Formats: sequence, C-alpha cells, structure tokens
Amino acid sequence: MKDEHFSQLAVLLKLEAKAEKEQALARNRLEDEAGGRVLTKLIIREEDIGLGDRYLLTLGKRNRSLTLPWHQFGVGTPVLLSEETAVVGQGWRGVVSKLDRDTVQIACGQWPDSDADTFRLDISYDEVSRQRQEAAMQNVAAAQGNRLSDLRDVLLGKQPAHFEAIAPFALLDKQLNESQVTAVAFALAADDIAIIHGPPGTGKTTAVVELIRQAIWRGQKVLACAPSNLAVDNLFERLLNAGESVVRLGHPARVMAALRDHTLDHLVDQHPDVQLARKLVREGRQLQAQANRFTRARPAPGSKRALRDEAKQLFREARQIEAQTVERILDNADVLCATATSLDKKILGNRYFDLVVLDEASQSTEPISWLPVVWGNTLVLAGDHRQLPPTVISHKAQTQGLETSLMERLMALDEVTLSRRLMIQYRMNEAIMDFSAGEFYEGTLQA
Repeated sequence: MKDEHFSQLAVLLKLEAKAEKEQALARNRLEDEAGGRVLTKLIIREEDIGLGDRYLLTLGKRNRSLTLPWHQFGVGTPVLLSEETAVVGQGWRGVVSKLDRDTVQIACGQWPDSDADTFRLDISYDEVSRQRQEAAMQNVAAAQGNRLSDLRDVLLGKQPAHFEAIAPFALLDKQLNESQVTAVAFALAADDIAIIHGPPGTGKTTAVVELIRQAIWRGQKVLACAPSNLAVDNLFERLLNAGESVVRLGHPARVMAALRDHTLDHLVDQHPDVQLARKLVREGRQLQAQANRFTRARPAPGSKRALRDEAKQLFREARQIEAQTVERILDNADVLCATATSLDKKILGNRYFDLVVLDEASQSTEPISWLPVVWGNTLVLAGDHRQLPPTVISHKAQTQGLETSLMERLMALDEVTLSRRLMIQYRMNEAIMDFSAGEFYEGTLQA
C-alpha cells in the first residue's frame, strides 16, 4: 500500500486475524463433539445455489434417525468444512445459513471438490471479513484523481473538510430537540465528512434516521451501516416504520423476525422471476443426475457431455435471472442497510451512494470503517468515542492502535470542525447524568 497509514492498519489487521485463528484452532484441537465447537461424521444431504453464487450445503449424520449433538453453532457462525481425515485448518470456508435439530446448512463461496465419505465442521474465524477489509483499504490507498482519493485525504487529515452553507429545512420528525436539529443540519451541509457525537440516551439514532430521510427527500441514495446486526436492525426498523423504501442486506436469519420480509434474500426468493430460475436449477440437476447415472448399456459418444453442457446452460440462465432480479430490487430502494463487514461487491456491484452513514462508528475498528467509505460520496459517522472501544483480541494489535476507531481518530484530529454533539439526555437519572456529563462531556449535557 502506498500510504504508511494503511500499511500499518494492514499489519494490525493481520495480527488480529492471527490471534482469531490461533484462538479458534486451539479451542477446536482441544475439543471433540462434546465441546460444541466441532461436528463430525457428517454427510452432504442436499445441495442448492443461493444468492450471489453461494453454494448451499445441508449436512447431517449418515443415520437420519440421529439428531445433531449439542453445539455452539448459530446462524452466521463462520465455519470450516473439511474431510474427516484432513489436517486441522484445511478445507472450505463458509457461514452457517440455517439450523434445525437434524441438519446444519452452510453457505460456501467454493464447491467442496472431494470424494470423502464423511466431513467435519469446525467453528472458525472470519476470514471473509478480513479479506474485505484488506481489499477496501487497498482500494482507498490506491485511489488517484477521483472522489475516493479526495475523501481519503480528508479522513487522513491531509486536506480540510468542506461544508456548504447550512440551509433551512422542514423537519420530518417534529419531536427533534434543538441539538438534534443542529446535528442533522450540520451533516446535511457536509461535502466530505461529518460526525454526530451522541452520548448515551441523547437520541442519536433518532437524529440519524432524520438525516437519512432528509437525504431521501433530496433525491439521494443512502447506504446505512453499523458494526452489529442489532444496530443495523434498529435503523432499519425505524426507517420502515417511517414508510421509507429500504432493503436489508444480509442473511434473513440474522435479522429480527418482524423485519425479515424486507431482506434482499426474502424479496428475491418471493419474486416470480426467481421462481422460474429455481425451476431451471431443478431441471439442471436432473440432467446432471442423468449424466452421472450408471447404465449397463454404453451411452452414445458425447451424450453425457451434452447433458452436462445443457445443465450448465440452465444454471447460467438461472443465475442471470437472479442477478437481474437483485438489480431491480436494489435499484428501486432509496436506502440499503447492512453491517459494514457484509458489504459484498457481488451483491452491490458498482453502485454508488450519495450518503454513507456508519452508526455506532466508535464500535468499529478503523479497517472496518473504511469498508463503506468506498461506496459513497459523503460519510457521516455517528456514535460516542468516550464509551467502550471496538473489541480487539490481539493484545499487540490493541496496544499498537487497532482499538482506536476512525471516529475517535477524527475527533482527536479536529473535533470542533468535524462534529456536533447531542446535548439532551433522555431516560437517565439527573444525578447519574451530572457525573458522566462532567467527567466525559465538559458538563454540556442536560437532563
């Protein structure tokens, strides 16, 4: 990487990944199935194709009367699928996409090319997230002569942030207090970066939702992110309740049940065109099975190849239909909501957003915070850097700066220019508030 800053972040990210890997492998080596982090003697019961060219594999015990033992796997858990006799750490990476008493379904980016009779499944570390963070920082560091390079230089403190004159606007939520209105107006005026500093109980999410709705009213497209699914769902639910056109990215099982009908996966699955694509996939599988079927009579030369080629063509048509459906759904949405680490170019393509919002930004490490930056024109960070920092496993990475979020670094760089603080605290005892207000917020908060 050209910039020393990103080179250092890459080093810290590798230290963190190493610590996560060592932690996961050490646990798995010490445990058998009784420990809950490993499932063994599994066979592949079903195969399917999911959104974004993911392979969906349903695994279970060979004896179908057996349920899975107690385990710590959950939907969204990163896993490693490997042959029963493989060296620990070797195999195919995936994520748990569905669970029941008898089976576990995983989504893999690569088909497990193996003739093994049985497989094992280990809880693993999140390699995909690390790869996305590295790719985002490489893109940012290499940017030249474009909007991303300008935004990068502002976020690194090499160029000043620019703001337009704050123009009056009509509130969509009439309940906002004066400091919330000031913060929203400030963020709307930002050309590059703005920070909404929201101490606990000050209505930060309410202000962020107003900001997003004001951007929509101006005809802008918005990408709204947060580090956790719970934080994303909080934004997502409020935007839905406000009647906005919003789509949630990510696996539906990781989204609150009441919101799942508005996830991309669900909208795609229910689309009539995709029902046709599923039919093509089923026909393709039948052709593959026919080509693989053993018969006593010698097949005509080239007949099996022809069946496989026809199956591949059906699969290609199905993927094309699905991709077109995804495009239409995403194009029709004003806001896309997702965790920062789930942002996937296979899904988003070359989309570009007028406004990118990262809520709970102080809970994201800086490499994670750069993920949404590459998708947009203006960045707004919301959070409170004076609360708990991001979670970092590697002590070495922590002491060398990975615990410092992008928001905290920018606040230290120029808090007065780049941020506005929310001042009114709700749902808090005044005596408790007075202590924290004086200790952390220069006595600026009001009950």
